[in-house]
Amino acid sequence: MKNIPPYSPVLILAVLASAALVSGCSKTAASPAAVPPMPTVTVAHPEKSVVQDAMDYTGRIEPAHSVEVRSRVSGYLEAIKFRDGQQVKAGDPLFTIDPRPFLATRDRAQAALAQAMARQKLASAQFARLSRIHEAGASSTEELDRARSEFESAQATVLASEADLRSAEVELSFTTVRAALSGKVSDHRLDVGNYITGGTAQGGVLTTIVAQSPVRAVVEVSEADFQRLRQQKKFPERVQLRVDGMAGTQSAPLDFVDNEISPRSGTVRLHATMGNTDQTVVPGNFAHVRIPVGAPQERLLVPDAVVQSDQTKKMVLVVDSSGKVMAKRVEVGSLVDNKRVVLAGLLAEDRVIVSGAQRVRPGDSVQVAKPANGG
Repeated sequence: MKNIPPYSPVLILAVLASAALVSGCSKTAASPAAVPPMPTVTVAHPEKSVVQDAMDYTGRIEPAHSVEVRSRVSGYLEAIKFRDGQQVKAGDPLFTIDPRPFLATRDRAQAALAQAMARQKLASAQFARLSRIHEAGASSTEELDRARSEFESAQATVLASEADLRSAEVELSFTTVRAALSGKVSDHRLDVGNYITGGTAQGGVLTTIVAQSPVRAVVEVSEADFQRLRQQKKFPERVQLRVDGMAGTQSAPLDFVDNEISPRSGTVRLHATMGNTDQTVVPGNFAHVRIPVGAPQERLLVPDAVVQSDQTKKMVLVVDSSGKVMAKRVEVGSLVDNKRVVLAGLLAEDRVIVSGAQRVRPGDSVQVAKPANGG
């Protein structure tokens, strides 16, 4: 076996590679650390505008009138007179209960009345005859009093029989269940042939009817907001309504304020009524209700997207004169055309970050681009 020479090519290459690695590391350690550039943000001054302060609430559309259709009499369901979901008018027939037992009751009442009237006629004739005889001195006072009593009793029987007949006719009329109001009927809850227990609140609901016009928006206002409204010189008379499916907003009269604060929820119920003559709004829709507060006045507005939330607090980021980011707590009001009303906490000369806020934090130094409104 031959000896490897002291300066073999393999050894020389290994030494050169090690020297290059050490040289590269030395140069890297000696170079200065790269400084990241300051983030650039766009700022704008708050916009001044005369606006109407308002409270925004979400409520529900309810029908101004609704009814659960029940039968007033018991019997077997004979016919259904409507299509599920159709529009009906007050008085339209909806259901028919088998009328035959009620026809028989009416006929018996008519017969009883005829019998009572015949007895009354006979008693009247007897009383008249005894009256003449008594005047001639041919009958006693006791006989005359008995005849008078029988006549008055026959009259009372006629009155009772007439009342029974009217009751039977009313019961017969109830075998046709009619719409109590105009509106849209729901589906029928029982099919033909079922026995219906009527005349009580526990009787089954046959269907429901809701009036489509007018409707009302119902909102629950917090106690604090309610007290704020009451402290005004004049309680609001109208509100602005916006409902999904309805073009734009609509002014509606505020026609109901509940007489107490709910002890369970701490809210007060308000109603605003709208005509809904075209029936674009359906009971059950969500309603966005804006209640005006005070008189219109000049306010500052910022884009709604720049308002940040920190738990229950609201804030916006601004850039001070030294180019540093600051967080300002603000009190905000209603939304006006995608801009949020600022009630307190912001000045007109503040430079609000409207773009790039997601890249910075309070205390960061930033480079300011040209303001969006030229300020």
